[in-house]
Amino acid sequence: MPLAVRNITFSSADPKRLADFWAAATGYTQRRDSGEEVLLAPDDWSFPRLDFQHSPTPTSGPGRVHLDLTAADMAAEVDRLIDLGATELWTIDVAQSGTTT
Repeated sequence: MPLAVRNITFSSADPKRLADFWAAATGYTQRRDSGEEVLLAPDDWSFPRLDFQHSPTPTSGPGRVHLDLTAADMAAEVDRLIDLGATELWTIDVAQSGTTT
C-alpha cells in the first residue's frame, strides 16, 4: 500500500463547533467525541477522516492543520519521504494510535 492520508487534523479553540461545520459541509455522518477531540468520518469509516483537536491557543500560521499519514510499511515510507526532503517530527505506532484501521 502506498502512503495514504489517514486524518486531516485541525487545531481549534472550539473543536466541537468546527466539527459541526465540517460535518454539515462534507456530509460526514460518523462522529466520535472524546473530550478534547472530535473525529468525523464517512459512513464506512474510510479515510481520510477529519480530526479536530482542542488547542487553547491555536496558531494562525503553520501547524494549525496537519496530515496524519499511514502506510503498510511505515518505516520504509518515512525513509522514502526523508530522502525526498521531509523532516520527521514524530512517528506513532499503530498500537498507540487508538485505531486499528
